[in-house]
Formats: sequence, C-alpha cells, structure tokens
Amino acid sequence: MKPEILNKILEENVLSKESKDKLAALYANISSKEFSDLLDAQGNQYVEFVQEGGGVWGSALVGYLYGLEIFGIRFLKVAGTSAGAINTMLIAACKTKEEAKSEVIKDILFNWNFADFMDGKSYVKTTIHSMLNNKNFIKINAIIAAIIMLILVIAPFAISSETTLRAKLLFLVPIIPIIIAFFYVRKLYNDLKKANSGLNPGNTFLNQMKDVLKGFGIETVAALNDKFVQSGKDLNLNYRHGNEMQYYNIALESIEEIRENNKEHIDEIRYKIFYESTVNNDYYKKDPFYLLKSEYIVITTDINAKIKVELPTMANLYWSEEEMKHISPAEFVRASMSVPFFFEPLQKQIDKNDDSVKYAWKYWMNTKQEDINPVGVFIDGGSLSNFPIDLFHSTDIFYPRMPLFGVQLTSDSDILSEKGKTSQEILKSPLSFAGNIISTLKGFNDKTFLTKHTFYHLFSIQTVNCGTSNWLNFFMQKEEKEELFNRGFVAALDFLNNFDWQKYKCERMMLSMKEKKILKEEDTKTVG
Repeated sequence: MKPEILNKILEENVLSKESKDKLAALYANISSKEFSDLLDAQGNQYVEFVQEGGGVWGSALVGYLYGLEIFGIRFLKVAGTSAGAINTMLIAACKTKEEAKSEVIKDILFNWNFADFMDGKSYVKTTIHSMLNNKNFIKINAIIAAIIMLILVIAPFAISSETTLRAKLLFLVPIIPIIIAFFYVRKLYNDLKKANSGLNPGNTFLNQMKDVLKGFGIETVAALNDKFVQSGKDLNLNYRHGNEMQYYNIALESIEEIRENNKEHIDEIRYKIFYESTVNNDYYKKDPFYLLKSEYIVITTDINAKIKVELPTMANLYWSEEEMKHISPAEFVRASMSVPFFFEPLQKQIDKNDDSVKYAWKYWMNTKQEDINPVGVFIDGGSLSNFPIDLFHSTDIFYPRMPLFGVQLTSDSDILSEKGKTSQEILKSPLSFAGNIISTLKGFNDKTFLTKHTFYHLFSIQTVNCGTSNWLNFFMQKEEKEELFNRGFVAALDFLNNFDWQKYKCERMMLSMKEKKILKEEDTKTVG
C-alpha cells in the first residue's frame, strides 16, 4: 500500500480512532508481506475466502473484507452462508475480480433498512422490536402476567359478594387472561400455518437483492456464471516466480525439503510413490494454472431432501439449465438466509422431466426420475453448515498456490456459552437440555471438519467478536453497523499482521501428506 493511499484511508469517517491507530501501527509490516503466489497485472494477491453466517452481523464481514482489500487481497473463490452468502454474492457480482469491492458493499448494507425485511404482520415486527430493545422483555411480561393472575385469583376472596351470581362471576374472572392468551397463541399458530411456517415472507429482501444485482448488470444465474466463473489461463493471472516451469520446480524442492525436515516421521514407501507421481505430473510442469478456477458458492439446506445444498454447484437438482438463464442468483441468497420460523422457507417446484434435472439427481443423489422430489424446501444454510470452509479443502493438492482465508463471527454471549459447563447447568431443565442438543447438532458439520483439520484454526481463520450486538437485530442503526464494520476491520489487520505465507505453504503440504498417510499421524499430532 502506497503512503498516499494510507493517508486517504486514515481520513475515512467510517473508521474509528482504534481502527486508524492500528492501521497506522501495522501498515509497514503488512505492506511488506506476501499472502499468495497468484497475482494479477496490478500486483493484487489472490486467495480463497469463506465467510460465516450471522444474521445482521454482515457489516462485520464487510469491515473484514475492507481490511483485506486495502492491502491488495483479491478473491478467486468465495463462499458463505446466510449473511456470508449475501457478501459472497455481492463479491461475485460487482465490478471485476481485480477491483476492490468492499466500499460498494458497505454502501449497500449501510443504506439497507434491515427492518424492511420483516415484511410480515405488523404485530410481529412490534413484538420483535420490543424483545430486542429489552433483554428482559419475556421475564418482565411473565412477572406482570403472574402478578395480574395472582390479583385476579385473590380478588374473589377479598371482595365481598352480595349475591351468589356475583361471587361466581368473580371466580370466573381469572379465566379471562387465559382465554386471551389462548386466542393470541392460536392466531400466531394460524398465521404461521398460512404463511408456510414463517413470520416474514422474505419478498422484500429478495426484491432488494434482485435490484442490487441488476444494478451490477446481473439479472440471471447464467450471466453471473459467465462473469465470475473462469479457469486456467483465462483468469489472466501470473505465478509469482514465473509462468513457465518455476511452480513445478519449487513444488518439487519444497516437498523434498519437508521430507528432509521430517525424516523420522515419513513412511518412505508411500513417500516414494507420492514423489514419483509428482515428478511425472506433466500438467503442472507445463501449466502453473492447471485446475485453477474461480467460483462462488452459497449454502442452503433442503429439508425435503434433507441435505446441505451448494449453489450454484448443485442448482440443477432444482432449476433446469433453461431456468438458470432466467432466474436471478438472488434466489440462492434468499434460500440461504431463510431463518426457520423467522422467514418463510423458499420453495422450488422441480421439473422431473427436464434432462439437466434428471442428470443432476442421478449424479448427486443416485435417484431415478420417478423418485425425484416434487419440490425443494430451503431453510437457512446455517442449520447444517454455517461456516462451509470444507468446500475448498482438497486432500490432493500439488503445492499451495494461494491460501484459504476464513472469517467467523461471535459475540460476548457466545463466548460465555462456549465455556465448559457443568452437568448441572446442562441438565438444569428440559429447555436447557434441549438447547444444548440443538446447539450441538447445528454446528456438528463444521466443528467435525475443523476438529479433524486443526490447521485451519492455526493458519486460516480469524474470529470477529461482535460484542453485545444481537444477530437478529433487524432494527440496527447506522452507528451499530459502523461499530461492527470497525470490529471486522481491526480483526482483519490482526490476521494479516500474523499471517506467514511460507509457513502456511509448508504446513498445508504437511497436512496433505498426513492425509495420504505419508506422514505418520501418531508422530505428527499437531499437523492436521
């Protein structure tokens, strides 16, 4: 980053004093670093990027994105869930891959009134607003209701009754609140039933997302794929050390160096087979961009097929090739952010007679035409995978050309809840027991992968603490969005300041060799 660019950034109103101070302190060190071996003509360095879902915490993701982009980080592969899916789609759709996008995305999110996305019954918005603005809303109202009921129960005994009829009426008074509560709950249930079990249709969000993408010239999935999805030499990138045999030669030297440094942990027979296959790989010898491609992926969950769905990768399970030429990719994002009961699930009728659909069901699900589901019913992708970093993991890599970066979101309350609990706390009540079960199942997919591959927590992932902010606060004001933006920005600077590209490449290759059983697992417990 040039000094004049730094000075311009330091004048940004959206950046807090803490952000500016940290940027000024870390600027020289980060600017001198290498983050990838894939560069474009302007010297930007390319990475893979995965963003966790987090409701309205998307501003923190944009701040993180901004922190990466000002130091010339650009994105070849992007993926995300829910809020991460929104950012993923905007990264893929706006400008060219060489241009910074965070300023544009920031303006979009800051100008959105999230409360507009609550497009259901007015009493729903009012109730949720009250709950978000008063953490003790439920507790206070429960206490008030209990007091009123107590008064109504005591009243018949405290008030003298001149007639038997009056006495009977007084004893019937406590039933009135119960009847009112019953009708309120019944109305809520009926509204949910009529609205496909969602308090908000989600149409406002879908339409706004379509309008934003249309502003970028993207009206169809096919158009976005044509713009963003490229491969090999069509990407117009350069390998840092030269576009001929340099990548191949460096890979062989580095693999041999890993062997020399870990001789006592190497299975020599497996290593010999692996190394010979590497030496004989003419594809990489002739082309350092072999199997390299750009892609975008958003995650949703189909509760009919009961699977995690990667879009657009698995889109033909639901949309035919012809439909992809007409639908907006905004539908993918709408599917990904369908928080159960808060938003209606997105539904997609499936054409069983279309050839592309039949092929997809056979390929992905091994399903015959007559057994294809009639409809896809999509809820929030976070129900199965809120941080889909496993999408870009490969056990069979030649040698790392670019790193995989990931950003996760948390809060003060999340941090407290993640601390180990006693069995008494977990089993305190049936509700606490059920809550712990749901929490375990919700994060199982991602936690299983990250537990097995500790490498990513060590070298790829940074967590942004969103403080006391609520991920469902659709009434968030601009000041809170700016605070989240700055939290993301500072976290990005910390990550870049600590990142070591040379060490990343070595450790990532060791992970690959461990998965191939070349490195003995019992001897290299920290590599994984």
